[in-house]
Amino acid sequence: MRNYLLGLASGLVAAFIVLPAAALVLWLASDDEPNVRADSALVVNLDGGAPEHVDSELPALLGGSDGAEAVTLYALAESIRKAGGDDDIRALVLRGSGSGLGWGTAQEIRWAIQEFQQSGKPVWAFLEVASRSGYYVASLADRVAIQPEGLLDLKGLRLEALFFKGTLDKLGVAAEVVRAGKYKSAGEPFVREDLSQEAREALDEMLDEFYGQLLNGLAEGRGRDAAHWRGVLDHGPFTASEAESHGLVDSVLYQDSFFAALEEAVEVDELHRVDTGTYAKRALGGQTGEAKIALMHAGGAIASGSSWTDPMTGIQNVLGSRTFIRQIDRFRDDESIDGVILRIDSPGGDAIASEQMLRAVRRLREEKPVVVSMANVAASGGYYIASAPDVPIVAYPGTYTGSIGVFYLHLNLRGLYEKLGLNKEILARGRFAAIDSDYKAPSREERERLRDYIDAFYATFLKRVSEGRAMEPEAVHEIAQGRVWIGAQAHENGLVDALGGYGRAIELVKEAAEIEADAPVRIVTYPPRRSVIDVLLERGASARVPRLLEPPALGELQQAWKHALGARAFLRGGPMHLMPYALSVD
Repeated sequence: MRNYLLGLASGLVAAFIVLPAAALVLWLASDDEPNVRADSALVVNLDGGAPEHVDSELPALLGGSDGAEAVTLYALAESIRKAGGDDDIRALVLRGSGSGLGWGTAQEIRWAIQEFQQSGKPVWAFLEVASRSGYYVASLADRVAIQPEGLLDLKGLRLEALFFKGTLDKLGVAAEVVRAGKYKSAGEPFVREDLSQEAREALDEMLDEFYGQLLNGLAEGRGRDAAHWRGVLDHGPFTASEAESHGLVDSVLYQDSFFAALEEAVEVDELHRVDTGTYAKRALGGQTGEAKIALMHAGGAIASGSSWTDPMTGIQNVLGSRTFIRQIDRFRDDESIDGVILRIDSPGGDAIASEQMLRAVRRLREEKPVVVSMANVAASGGYYIASAPDVPIVAYPGTYTGSIGVFYLHLNLRGLYEKLGLNKEILARGRFAAIDSDYKAPSREERERLRDYIDAFYATFLKRVSEGRAMEPEAVHEIAQGRVWIGAQAHENGLVDALGGYGRAIELVKEAAEIEADAPVRIVTYPPRRSVIDVLLERGASARVPRLLEPPALGELQQAWKHALGARAFLRGGPMHLMPYALSVD
């Protein structure tokens, strides 16, 4: 009892004294002018990743997962670009492994670095331990150094697919999948023990595309051709000395020697270091112009109802239809907004919610210009909501997209119930009343009904895409069938209009809104970032306060819960617009 009361008191202190006081300090600090001195180097730490959007200031208050404030991808890219024209910034320094960077994220950062390089200022990279994505970015640097005894974990690419059928068999659970599209393999892990021929074909081509992008990126940054680097990567991973001998890095240096060499290169006695969290306040703080463009982030698995954001990271994991539609409708009525960039980072989810969200985007487009900017993934339902007529779609060469298809997963738990000593009796009225019962397999007649049901959703998906892309349904079907495409492939197939990131999306929305190409505009991010006070006072906040006191060791469990939230629509049943597997190419 004593321990319980002590825990309760600690929670109350954290909720009503410590956190509000810290929030006040954070608020006061945020009003200060960014401290950027002359003769500074902008240091980009790739270890912290670059989230698409951070919902609140709470993660910054808590120090984030790595002890530093998270900087969004847009803020990071703009900081790098603006630093090129800033007289106080003498150089750009890239650091960290970059292990948390998706392909699209890495390509946005590379493009920003290339713009910075046009200023003629040096770009140097310092690596301790670097992975594929971190080196893919760092390879553009004029000089790449690695510390002694460092590791360059660069050895090609692999894709792993996990299957659950064997586990389900042991539990007595029988799964059935009804799908439209021979490549719609999202349900395969439940009913197969290996890749289908169609899935293997699609994933092999996807891996080839990614590997080509990686090799071409190394060739662009380090010289030589892609064939040379293909041979080099067959010898990875690399120690520091091996990386130097293969030409992957230019020198092996300790950090103090690295910065001393950089100071000598830019001819200053002391090179001050400014982080992107600080510099972003300068880069984004001086936006001018009469026109205002809304940058709306739509991230997470699509579900009916409200969006859900992890309070520890401020990152949205569930994209709720109700929340999404409410914000889109506000844009329609807001006369101060001249155009909208819909930034999608979603693998899809609930088919019915996707249709409702697409309807909201179509209505918005009737009132003002809309451009879709795809992030790391905008597939299945994520592609569905982008398929509005007269809405240009911009994607990165490495964006996961497409996956135009539908599937339905049915789990028969009768075997599991019997193992647990449970029994069910089913009393039904209606021909198909028990079609989705978890205590029996569907009958032949029920399977036929499910097939009709899924085919109808697929036909609607094809229709929506054909309307949005001005293509015949038959032509869409040829490149659909549930197949996931990489952005570069999707562009060739007509599923996206242009390859690019934020910059290209801004260009297109300005063009549609008849804003001069070189005219300054104000980019306003939605949802707006909430203060710590807002987070603590919102409904349900009291239930989250104890979580702020959890030890870091629970991080893995938190990640598992996040993925469970994204997959919860599986358990509710119904048609799904969801990309196959949880794709990650490493």
